[in-house]
Amino acid sequence: MKEREEENFVTPGDMLGKALELKPGYGAYFSSHDKAIYASLTGFRSLTPAPPDSDDPRATVEVKVHKAHGPVLEPGVVVTARVMAKMASADIVCIGPKSVREKFTGIIRSCILNLV
Repeated sequence: MKEREEENFVTPGDMLGKALELKPGYGAYFSSHDKAIYASLTGFRSLTPAPPDSDDPRATVEVKVHKAHGPVLEPGVVVTARVMAKMASADIVCIGPKSVREKFTGIIRSCILNLV
């Protein structure tokens, strides 16, 4: 069985395909809300066809982890962060729409929060 790799860069939350056609592999998860498969990692979308003797004809979609550096912080850029309880610090998990690979910690100096 030969793997067919598609050069599509994805980030967490990007839709990888519909569950009727694909099944989730590494770095992917199934959403029962819309019966779709989404990326849980940053990397490249990759498809592996089902083995010929498989009962499930769907290909497996996975995310091959991207080794290069992620986005870089700049003043004024929007970030998504996890705020730690009883502390004035936060772990930044996204810069704009892109997830970060390495851990960034921010210090909250003023209380301007946009809660979503």
